[in-house]
Amino acid sequence: MKRLFVFLMVWSLYPLCAQESYMARADRFSSDSLGDLIRNQSVSVQWIGKDCRWFHYTSDDADARRYWLVDTRTWRKRPLFDSFSMARQLAAYADSSRMPTPKELRLYGLEFDSSDPRGFTFDYNKYRLHYDGRSGELSEKPRKDASRGNLFSQGDYRRSYSADSSYYVSAVGHDLMLFRGDGTDSVRLTHTGERYHSFATGGSNDIKPEARGSAIGRWMGKSHYYLLVREDKREVEELTLVDNLARPRPKAKNYKFPMPGDKHVVQYDAWLVDADSLCIRQLDIARWPDQKVEVPRFSMITHTDRHAYFVRRSRTCDSVELCRVDFAAHRVKPIIREVCKPAQNDQQFNFHVLNDGRDILWWSERTGYGHYYLYDGDGRLQGAVTSGDYVAGKIERIDTLARAIVYEGYGREPGINPHYRFYYKTGFSGGEPTLLTPGNGDHSVALSPDGRFLTDTWSRMDRAPRHQICDMKGRSRIELESCDLSELYARGWKEPEVVEVLAADSVTRLYGVVYLPFDREPGRKYPIISNVYPGPHVDLVPQAFTLDDNYNQSLAQLGFVVINFAYRGSGPWRGRDFHTFGYGNLRDYALADDMAAIRQIAARYSCADIGRVGIYGHSGGGFMTVAAMLNHPEFYKVGVAASGNHDNNIYTQWWGETFHGVRQSRGKDGKPCFECRIPTNIELADRLAGRLMLITGDMDNNVHPASTFRLADALIRARKRFDMMVIPGADHGLGDRYYINLIRYYFTEHLLGLPQQDIDIVNHN
Repeated sequence: MKRLFVFLMVWSLYPLCAQESYMARADRFSSDSLGDLIRNQSVSVQWIGKDCRWFHYTSDDADARRYWLVDTRTWRKRPLFDSFSMARQLAAYADSSRMPTPKELRLYGLEFDSSDPRGFTFDYNKYRLHYDGRSGELSEKPRKDASRGNLFSQGDYRRSYSADSSYYVSAVGHDLMLFRGDGTDSVRLTHTGERYHSFATGGSNDIKPEARGSAIGRWMGKSHYYLLVREDKREVEELTLVDNLARPRPKAKNYKFPMPGDKHVVQYDAWLVDADSLCIRQLDIARWPDQKVEVPRFSMITHTDRHAYFVRRSRTCDSVELCRVDFAAHRVKPIIREVCKPAQNDQQFNFHVLNDGRDILWWSERTGYGHYYLYDGDGRLQGAVTSGDYVAGKIERIDTLARAIVYEGYGREPGINPHYRFYYKTGFSGGEPTLLTPGNGDHSVALSPDGRFLTDTWSRMDRAPRHQICDMKGRSRIELESCDLSELYARGWKEPEVVEVLAADSVTRLYGVVYLPFDREPGRKYPIISNVYPGPHVDLVPQAFTLDDNYNQSLAQLGFVVINFAYRGSGPWRGRDFHTFGYGNLRDYALADDMAAIRQIAARYSCADIGRVGIYGHSGGGFMTVAAMLNHPEFYKVGVAASGNHDNNIYTQWWGETFHGVRQSRGKDGKPCFECRIPTNIELADRLAGRLMLITGDMDNNVHPASTFRLADALIRARKRFDMMVIPGADHGLGDRYYINLIRYYFTEHLLGLPQQDIDIVNHN
């Protein structure tokens, strides 16, 4: 009888012991634990001299960090110095408490000798040292005087100077003042600035009338004209958060937040300062009611010495104009107009003004794929610069003399995942582009200052990063040290698998990642967990090598098959039709594809259990999690939804009106009005059948906690059981170990059937 009692006690404790060992295993294979075991995941190439004949870079071996010097005439590399010898010599200049080792060599501020790049000076500790490449010896050099006089001394961040420093602009309170560069004369340009309609950066805050600060806007080229576009948020309604952790008592925090269909949204006005005339003029920029006006920061050039350029968009998100400001005439003229149905892809759109305004590069999805078009300075189309059934993304470099661009491209290489980023070169006249980055994977580049070479790092989730230097003909000239994962493999780590499936239409190819338990047992079935994010502005499926992305790899080690796919309607890299698939159906568009992917994974992997499916996500992924569980309760059994925008009608105006759609009409007073009604998760609350945990931070000023609270209220009214965690003081980001382990424990309990006890869920003790 005593033996039976002991056996039953041990058996009752087994799930808890198993749970603790699982959690320890998940932690052991997390990025927090494994990150230091990877060598050469990234590389930083530093070019030497204006002719870029030489470059240097570092690599990490098991015993030392090594510095290399490469000659681009021969493409041969040699050590810049011996790391062991350098460490010994640096000991004389080190703090006695921390002596340098070959593995910890970090040299900063390298300046190379003009006669021989093997010699250089650098900063170490408080010394400026010189290394003689011929003798291999170190010597101390006097430091340069760092206090060089200039107009931009301490405190001058509040002053915006013209190119020749003849004038500067500052904000005084919420208004604008113009000063002569030497500060001897000034004029107050405006008197009407106020909070939420300010000429000062940070104009949504209370600013004392006499306070000096930086002004919005910028000087135009070498001219004495200063252009600014001002936001008017005065009538935009507010949201309120309560900082429950504030001392000595909770404190309300209010902020402006326009929502879909709001009567009052942000308005814009534009102003041109003529410094020589000591005056400011308001520009006529009116075109559409409730339009958005901006000077895009991601465009390389948006002005000349005679003109400035800005973009205005209709509130219906389907019309856009490029406008030119004539400084001398103080006049605004639209020069390029485009209608973009159903909505403009503002995530990818950009333009570039070149050759003193004679050429304009303009991005458009008019063919169904995003491409660049060349216009002359008056907005006349000259032709397509890029074309074809692929997407041209951000421009990396523009060579105005050679009339050519280097740019990102997605989906051009046959048989390769169209989400992978490649780089191409093509001329303004179009034609066949040159592929600059060979290698089946996702590429990131850095160009040499002279534009003759690029440093290319490429990888996939199932392939470690490789580093190469390529020329402008797409030839790989030298391969640098590849990423070393040997210590990861020794720990028992394995790559996730990159997988291709078909969407619910049985035609469109979808791409994603599958994470499997490393020690799968023969014959055992593992629940499937789908980590989701539906877009539409971006998908969160990693393409380049990332260790334990979103903690999915470590979650799988608890005993799950974890998947992450990009669905129709997600990121903007596969063309207009793919990107806008969910337009008008912002709640449900991604669900059929997620189920199709799960079914194909279950058919492909015999260890995957289609009868136990979980789903989780953050932000848009949290909203999709709940939509999936309420629309398809027979399929999804357990879900964790964090910071979800469950009611998109109280989320940001930009999101709802751009991706769901807004209808313009006339009110009874004859004025334009806008309507936007988006289906919500709250409407389906009575369908909940599985186990659901809702998580929100009470200081989330992106997706207001009200979205989660309203869903919770609907579930309560529907008499549904659910779990909920409000994290005090947390904003939208979440992401700490407590939050990560909430997700792990919830799936462990409800998909694996391992009960939780009162334990420390961060340290598992």
